[in-house]
Amino acid sequence: MNQYTTPIEATFAMQRTVLEQSQRAVEQGFDLQRNAGEMLLSSIESQETFQRQGVEAAETAAESYFEAMETATPAGTNVRAFRDNADEGFDRLKELHAESFDQLEASVEEALDGHDELTEESVAAMDEGVDELFAAHEQLQEGTVELVEQAATRNEEFAERFGSQLDEQVERMADIQEQFEAQSDRQLEQASEFQEQLQSQVEQFQEQLEAQAEQFETQVSA
Repeated sequence: MNQYTTPIEATFAMQRTVLEQSQRAVEQGFDLQRNAGEMLLSSIESQETFQRQGVEAAETAAESYFEAMETATPAGTNVRAFRDNADEGFDRLKELHAESFDQLEASVEEALDGHDELTEESVAAMDEGVDELFAAHEQLQEGTVELVEQAATRNEEFAERFGSQLDEQVERMADIQEQFEAQSDRQLEQASEFQEQLQSQVEQFQEQLEAQAEQFETQVSA
């Protein structure tokens, strides 16, 4: 290492650091997507428990109401028929509620499994690509340093030729780095698409649940 090669080696070291940081950023992006999916699944489970408790509370209130009605009304009044209809309605609602959340949870879990598979494949491909990139980068550094050392020991008549060769080496490195950045962008885009699909599934489920609740309220009111 000498006054000519030191700045060049420092530049290559900085480029390797940037590539390593980009690799870690992609891996962290996948981890964040996975954590978001797990948080969503936990939120769905909490929402299911909360809504089921609400349905059970409404059912208990309805039972108390019909018991009071049966006690307060004369014998032969058709209160029991209304109570049976309400009980059947609540049974259907609880069954539908459980099925809907089971389907949503299964859908989210399936999406998470797909995300894990995609992440594993993407990270493996990225690691392999980075290893190849680092190997090429190291060879490029060695070749560049060798050129600099050779040029430093020769006459100035070789300076122009060396400058041209050095420019070619720099262009090669720029091409390699662009390829890596393009690969990183594709992987981040895939992770973003997964998040959008997951959010769309949740929105569809919420719309379905609201429609079911409205239908049940209509039946109970009738």
